[in-house]
Parts: sequence; structure tokens; C-alpha cells
Amino acid sequence: MSQSLAHYYVRNKLTHKLISKRVLSPISLSQQPPADLVQALCIESEVSKLSAVYAQFQHSDDGHTGLPRYMPFYRFIQSKFPGFQWQVRSTQGKKTLILDKPYINQSRPSLLNLLLCAINDNTATTPALKVRYPAMRELPDELVVDLEQAFERLSFAQSAPHFVARFAQALAKGLAGETITLVSPVCPDYGYENKNGRLRYTFEHLGEGIGLVAGRVVKTLPDLQAVLQKHGIDARIAVAAGDFEGFDASTLNRLKETREGFAHKLRISQQKILDALGPGAESIMIAEAAGGEDCWHALTAEAQRRLAHQDNGCIVEDDLDYASIFSARLPLYQAWHQQRSNEELMQILYAQGAEYAAIGKVFAQQWTNPIVIGADHNRMQPFYWLYSTIPVLYLTRVY
Repeated sequence: MSQSLAHYYVRNKLTHKLISKRVLSPISLSQQPPADLVQALCIESEVSKLSAVYAQFQHSDDGHTGLPRYMPFYRFIQSKFPGFQWQVRSTQGKKTLILDKPYINQSRPSLLNLLLCAINDNTATTPALKVRYPAMRELPDELVVDLEQAFERLSFAQSAPHFVARFAQALAKGLAGETITLVSPVCPDYGYENKNGRLRYTFEHLGEGIGLVAGRVVKTLPDLQAVLQKHGIDARIAVAAGDFEGFDASTLNRLKETREGFAHKLRISQQKILDALGPGAESIMIAEAAGGEDCWHALTAEAQRRLAHQDNGCIVEDDLDYASIFSARLPLYQAWHQQRSNEELMQILYAQGAEYAAIGKVFAQQWTNPIVIGADHNRMQPFYWLYSTIPVLYLTRVY
């Protein structure tokens, strides 16, 4: 910016916010903005249009609502950018607006820049996901916008950039013609209760229906599949049952089930899940897919040995904060494994982390391009990467 505009500087700076204020505030008062600033910005023709727009979108009661005097500008922007939204907040009788501006050219524009784009019908925006996750920039905007809406609609948790990068790479393969499989591991239909508005497992019985986690999966997978298919991606869906949980004697005792009874109920549940998902959905038993009980135990023992020796494979450094993961999982472990010390429960976390690592390995061998959609607790997400960088996204937890 020219040094001739130094008198507009505040603390030796002339920010985009200051420029917006210097130009727009006079217009909102039916005055002309500073001519030297307008000339330096090369917006002489746009200023007269902004004045006309302000008058056109002004409401007769604007002076009595207590809303900011820029409201006509906001209404005009919204007419050009439907994604431009605001929230009204009142503090001590004074109303302020919290603006949600779209991204343009990978960044949030100033109010003046947004108005200039609207005036000139330059309404191309950058999906927020592409700004938050640079790895998504290689995907078509239309697909990313639909994913953005799906993630919000289906309540996806925010993942670390490296997980989203692998997700984006898998989608790129799908766009190139390869088949993608959306797969979710699901818990058996354990008993649960609603306590103070929060769902909580009780593990007091085992049902034959669609369990707590599976219920989220049934709503999520077909929706996400439809989004991908809309953009030409051959996306299949699969559910993987935790049959290995029926190998644990303490779990069976707690549920008052035999191995045979556990397996029988699990298969009934899986069929109900498949029926709910519709034609084309696939179901596997995780330990069965690993080669059976002995193979499963060998696989998890190897994973647990590696984790115990901090041989973390592909897991990103700093992702394994055992203390915070344990804190997040503690309520579940206390309900599942009653009357055990924290030291004993910590060993359960290590064992469960090994199970997630083993699940990741089984899925990577079962399908060419799997994308894991987790619905239990996203703090277990890092363990999937012990053996390979399998794409993993998580929903917000339901319990």
C-alpha cells in the first residue's frame, strides 16, 4: 500500500479490517469514503454500486432493531453467497453479529473483499474442508462440498490431517475407477441405559437386535455411500462384527452367556443389520476373517507385544497419548470390567489397542480400498495404523 496512505495506519499497520471500515462505514452513513483510499484500491466504480446496494437492501425498521448498521451489506452478500450466515448475540441489551463467511481462494475474505466479489458476481468459493485439510484440494469441489454437508449431517468427528489425507487418497482411487469399501466394525448388542441424557453400556445382557454402535452405522453408511456414488465412485458397504469378544470368559460370565449362545445371537444381530442396510451390503466376523480364534489370538498378541515395546509401526508420533486415551475410555471399562483396579484396566486398554490394530490389518487384507468408519470412540483411531495407514474416519461417539 502506498506510503501516501500512512495516515490511515493504526500501530503502523493498515489491515484488511481497517480498510473495510474506512470504506464501508461512510457508505453506511450516506457519505463518500476517502477518495485517496478508493483510488489506491482502484474501486471507484464499485463504490457507487455499493452505495446503491446499501440503499436497495436497507429495511425501513433497521434503525429500530438494534442490529448493526451493516445489515444491508450482509443481506446483499447472502443473496450472492447463500453460505454466508450470521448469529445474533445480545450482551447487556446490545446486539452483535457473529459472521460465518465463506472461503475465497483458500482464505476468509474481508467484508469489503466479499462485497466486491458479490458486486462483480465472482461467487466461486473454496470448500471449508479444502482449507482445513490441504489433502482434499485434489478432489473436485462438488464432491468436497457434499462431503462437508454429509460430515455435518452425520456428526463426524474432526480427524487429524494425516487420517483425512489417506481418506482423500482412497477417494481419488475411487474417482479413477477403483472400488471403495466403507466398512464399520460393530459391537454386539450389549445392554445399555439412558442416564442423565447420555447412553451408557451396562453389559447386563446380550440382545439379538441392532446394537448401540450398529444403529449409528446403519444410518451413516448408506448416506455416505450415496454421496460417493453421486460422484461416480463405486462404493460398497460392509459391517464387521466383533465376534472375538465372545472368546473372553469374563465377558461371557457378565452376560450369562455361553460361547455358542454369544455366537448365535451375534449372527442374528448381523443379519438384522444387513437387512437394515439393504441389498449389496456385506458382513464379516472379524476373528473368523482373520483365520479363526487361534489366528486372532496370535495376531493380537503380536500387536500387543509391538505396542508394549513402543514399536508403533505406521502410527503417527504423538498420536498415542495413553493417559488421555485411558481417561476417555475409563467409564466404559469400569462398566464392562467391574471391581478392577486402574492398573488392571490400563492393561485392558493395551489389549484393546492391539485388537484395533489387528482389525486394521484384517480389513486391509479383506478389501482392496477399505475406508473405516468408526462409531465407537475416536480415541482408538490411532491404533488402526500399527500395520498400515488404512483410511479411518470416526463419527462422534454415541456412548
